[in-house]
Amino acid sequence: MSEMTQTDSELFDGGPPARLQRSLGLIKPDNPRIIFRAVLAGVIGWVPLVILAVAQDTAWWGERVRSLLADIAVPARFLIAAPLFVFAEAICIPQLGSIVHHFLDAGLVPESDYRRFDEAIISTRRLRDSWMVEIIVIIFTYLLIAALVRYVPPGEFPAWHKLGSDDAATFSLAGWWHALVSVPLLNVLFFGWLWRLFLWGRLLLHLSRLDLQLIPSHPDGAAGLKFVGYSLRAFSLLGCALGAVAAGYVANHIVHMGVAPTAYLYLIGGLVVVVVILFSAPLLIFSGKLLQAKRRGIFAYGALATGEGQQFERKWLNRVEDLDEHTLEVPDFSATTDLYQVVANVHNMSTIPLDLSNLSPLVIATLLPFVPVALMVVPLNVILQQLVKFLL
Repeated sequence: MSEMTQTDSELFDGGPPARLQRSLGLIKPDNPRIIFRAVLAGVIGWVPLVILAVAQDTAWWGERVRSLLADIAVPARFLIAAPLFVFAEAICIPQLGSIVHHFLDAGLVPESDYRRFDEAIISTRRLRDSWMVEIIVIIFTYLLIAALVRYVPPGEFPAWHKLGSDDAATFSLAGWWHALVSVPLLNVLFFGWLWRLFLWGRLLLHLSRLDLQLIPSHPDGAAGLKFVGYSLRAFSLLGCALGAVAAGYVANHIVHMGVAPTAYLYLIGGLVVVVVILFSAPLLIFSGKLLQAKRRGIFAYGALATGEGQQFERKWLNRVEDLDEHTLEVPDFSATTDLYQVVANVHNMSTIPLDLSNLSPLVIATLLPFVPVALMVVPLNVILQQLVKFLL
């Protein structure tokens, strides 16, 4: 086995803004400092907003401070979503690396394809460490912020974000920090994960082009590739982070504008659909390979089952003597049953390496931030009373 087949937990440990964090000393070579960076992301995104609002109001409980503290979307974005984007590195990155390495451990990659496997790993690492991608992401982030500042009407910004009336409003100190630091920080973290997701899909595409040794009768129901679907569990914290951003937006409109919660059911459902598609789409890359394996298996195993069945019938169905109680204990019966179960596995084989058990944690994590929003509308004691009635 070649040297480059050492696909460890650091395969996806990079991308925006990893290079910037290393240059600032936030990431050490032997210590990713996940907790420190997660806390720091929350502090940078939220604490200065409060300090600047207090400073500009010249009072702790001024109008802008009250407006900021009442804005549920702000802590949802910077105290929940941003730290979750950082915490996800500790869970998602090692799991993705382990999944890639399992292609070798499971013997799915033949020795003749080790070189191509190595080339896919090398190119993934090269793109992961590209400084150009990081610069492009940062530039794109600020161009997006500039477009929002330029084209969003002043009246759309919350009271803590601006000074003066809507017609002649300018940004407050907290508003400028939000536009130039807090939002770009959150966006860069998000775009960094989008880049990792692109690298993940690209690598799976390269692996799907190898001569993978797939077994149509494999008990996992996906020719031995079902382990790739475990990646959905790894992305659960990212789904929770995106759910937190949306939940903050919904909570603001329900609490401060009196909008009915049912008005956002489509938004919540749409978010779940987008999250599921976003993180499960790379797995569809193997559908063609799995379909080929299934077709091959149906014909090959079907022929084997037919031959076995014909031999079984010739031996047992044309007997003239009486059968006794020990007949069913003959190995022929159990062997035929076992073979037919193997053939059934082939016919029931899925052409997508995922199932509900892997999809459910991602969906639940995405919906979890909406639980507090639901409790704002329906008190907990009412929910418990209804639950008790349902159970009893």
